[in-house]
Amino acid sequence: MFLRKSSLLRRRLSVALSMCAAGLPLGLGAQSAPPTARTLLDGYVSEALRANLALAQQQAQFARSNAAVREVRAGYRPSVGINARYSEVSGVVNIGDFINPAYDALNQLIGQSRFPTNVNTTLPFKQESRFELTMPIFNGALRAANAAARAQRDLVGAGTRTVMRQLAADVQLAWLGYASLDRAVATLDATLPLLDENVRVSTRLIAAGQATPDALLRVRAERSEVQQQLDDTRRQRDATRRAFNLLRDKDANTPITLADDSTLLAVDSLSLSALLAHAASHREELAQAGSGIRLADAQKQLATSGYLPSLGFSTSYGIQGNDYRVSKNTDVALANLVFSWNLFNGGQTRARQQQALALRSEAQLRQREAARAIAMQVENAFDGVNTARSALASANDRFVAAERAFALVQRRFAEGLAAPIEFIAARSSFTSSAINQILTRFSFATRVVELERAAALRQLPE
Repeated sequence: MFLRKSSLLRRRLSVALSMCAAGLPLGLGAQSAPPTARTLLDGYVSEALRANLALAQQQAQFARSNAAVREVRAGYRPSVGINARYSEVSGVVNIGDFINPAYDALNQLIGQSRFPTNVNTTLPFKQESRFELTMPIFNGALRAANAAARAQRDLVGAGTRTVMRQLAADVQLAWLGYASLDRAVATLDATLPLLDENVRVSTRLIAAGQATPDALLRVRAERSEVQQQLDDTRRQRDATRRAFNLLRDKDANTPITLADDSTLLAVDSLSLSALLAHAASHREELAQAGSGIRLADAQKQLATSGYLPSLGFSTSYGIQGNDYRVSKNTDVALANLVFSWNLFNGGQTRARQQQALALRSEAQLRQREAARAIAMQVENAFDGVNTARSALASANDRFVAAERAFALVQRRFAEGLAAPIEFIAARSSFTSSAINQILTRFSFATRVVELERAAALRQLPE
């Protein structure tokens, strides 16, 4: 009876480990038809791109830089405003004190009251109200500021897309990490019932005088080791789930849908040269570096504008006087052409030019560094995929061999021809090979994601 129950548990273990290695959920088997890994990951990536908080901050920064461009462009348009002033004056000169005596003398000379002698006017007038319109005609600094604002916007925009691409990779890597750990938990969890049965059987055999106490100690040690490994793997799995849900701004314990491991990512058959060319034309870091160069050029243009004159136009219309009254004697209209040219500023303009040139040199060096770093990332990721593909073949061979060896030892043990220590070793090897196959398969998928990010293979939404 003991042997029949132990044999049943061993068969269940073999089926469970095979299902875990194949990526099938325990308890569902082939009856369940979950979505493919690509479908799941594309959905999770789209969700994270909509909800991720770090990306939302970057997008808000881009919106702010875009508004800065509109602000600078608005400087080309006319500016219209109203200016009004009313003052209470005291101790100021009254023009009437000078004019009234002269007019009085003139009236006496001509014998008529032709000139007023009650003039009461002070300067400045108590009130002045007017509409004003100003507009630049030529302003080199404004043109340079516009170029700088556009370069800064492009720089932030490229940075936003860099964050998007990294987020897409992080989401996929987090999902793969969670899935691999969940598979490992299922594998270890399926092992415990057999170890529990071995402990019970060993206890009975010792009581019957058919085994020595060291066999029980080995079985208990094996069971404790697997339990410890299971607890730690569960902890890692739960931590990965929380990190994954944080990326998509979900509650930490939100369930994660998994897929059949047979649908895991596969790399497109692209040559290394094609991957390098694609990365050189699509990686956002290179666009960022180019925007940095354009920003330095704009700052040089801004510095050079210090040598140029500026010309503007302004006009105003309003009323002024000691009271509010509209008449031909109180309205005032002005039209101005304003010319400004700073002929010498102590070398400040030259110093700004030199700073801009140094900044451009830094940006060019940064661009070269980014290009070389990206090429290195693509080459490393390409090698990683090839190595992981070879490792996956070896892991599959190891699993098949361990599975067959375990089946043979299991049959011999059921017939009483194999010692418990031999069965434990075969079981341990089988479990280890199953976990290794899971981790190697997901490691291969991880390398594919890293290559996707390095070569910029994923198309990002606009």
